[in-house]
Amino acid sequence: MYIELREKAGKFYVLLRHEEDSKEKAVAHFVSKSKVESYNVAKQYAKQNKCLIRVTEAQNLETPELPKPPEFL
Repeated sequence: MYIELREKAGKFYVLLRHEEDSKEKAVAHFVSKSKVESYNVAKQYAKQNKCLIRVTEAQNLETPELPKPPEFL
């Protein structure tokens, strides 16, 4: 497992990735326009999960999906 910090079109996406599932759909757990804020969130996730951070610039990669919010009754 690793944390990916992906930059695309002025936004920074924080993704939790599993190396063995490289074909899984990318889902961002955090999105921000601030590089510093995104890096701090990625660092917290990495610290909690005891894993590394990978920083990528997504020029030809797809934009990650955002998780769906819970439905209220």
